[in-house]
Amino acid sequence: MTQIVIHQPLIGQLDVLLEPAELVDEQGRRLGHFLPSLESAADLACPFSTEELSIMRAEKGGRPLGEIWSSLGVK
Repeated sequence: MTQIVIHQPLIGQLDVLLEPAELVDEQGRRLGHFLPSLESAADLACPFSTEELSIMRAEKGGRPLGEIWSSLGVK
């Protein structure tokens, strides 16, 4: 994969992104897409408490995949 060195102020603009972004030039011509690295999202807080996560992990149930496909009309 080719690497391109990015300088300020573009680094500052890209650093705050938490989701993919389309990069365009001044005329609106599409240059490509930017996917933020997982490290940039590392400081996002989990919306669930430790207790809630434990409860979710312990939950049993669900349906077999074949049954889900059938209910969706997939053969």
